[in-house]
Amino acid sequence: MKSILHARLFTLNIGSFVFSPGIVPSIVTVVLLYIMLSLGQWQAGKAEYKRNLQQKIEERKNLQPVGINEIPHEMDERLFLPVIIDGVYDVEHNFLHDNRIINGQAGYDIYTPFRMANGDTILVNRGWVVQGRTRDELPLVETPVDTIGFKGLIDKPPSKGVVLADNLHSGQDWPMVLQYVDVTELEQLLGYQLMPVILRLDPNAEHGFHRELPALKLDSAKNTGYAFQWYALSAALFGIYMAVNVKRRTD
Repeated sequence: MKSILHARLFTLNIGSFVFSPGIVPSIVTVVLLYIMLSLGQWQAGKAEYKRNLQQKIEERKNLQPVGINEIPHEMDERLFLPVIIDGVYDVEHNFLHDNRIINGQAGYDIYTPFRMANGDTILVNRGWVVQGRTRDELPLVETPVDTIGFKGLIDKPPSKGVVLADNLHSGQDWPMVLQYVDVTELEQLLGYQLMPVILRLDPNAEHGFHRELPALKLDSAKNTGYAFQWYALSAALFGIYMAVNVKRRTD
C-alpha cells in the first residue's frame, strides 16, 4: 500500500525543476477537477437558460393574445403568454389566498374557477383585496354570473413557500381561505378538473380587484456566481497540484 501511495505517474525534467506527480494524488485531482468543472458548466448553463427565458417572457407580454387552445404544452413556453378566453365563472366557489402583502398591508389574492367555452376550467387570479379588521371578517367577492370574455396572462400557480397551517379547514364556508394554491387539492374539493396553470386577469378587466403583475426575477446572476466559484476552486486545486508536484532539482 505504501508503495502505491508513493508511486510516481512519471517524471519530467524542466530546466532546474522536476515535475513528478504521484499516481494516487493525480487520480484524486483529476476526479475532483472533473466534478468541479462539471458543476461549473452546469451552473453556467442554468444562468444562460434563465437569461434566455427572462428575455422571452418580457417579449411575450407585448404579443397579441391567443386562444387558450393555442398555448404551448411546455410550461416555460406558457409563462406570461397573453390569452383571451370566454365562458362563465363558477360563482359559488371563490378562494382567498391568505397572507398576501402589498404596500405593507395584509390581504388576499382572489381566485375563481372559470369554465371556458371549450369545456376546460382555469383558476383566474382576479387580484388582491385588503384583509378585514379581524380574521373572521372576510371581504365580499362579487363575481359576474353572465358569459363573459377577457384577456389575461398565463402563469404558474404560486409556490407554497413555508406552510405553517393546514391549507383547508373542515367546515369552512365560501369564500374559502387558502394558505397555498394546490391545484390537485382544489380539484378534489371542487369535484372537477382544473388546468395546471392560472390566469392573471388583465388590469383593464372590470370584474377584478387590485392587480400588480409580479416581477419575475429568474436571477441568472446567482448561477453565474456559482459557476465562477466552481471554476475558481478548480483553478485553485490545479495550482495546488502543480505546486506540490513541482520541485527544484537538487542534483
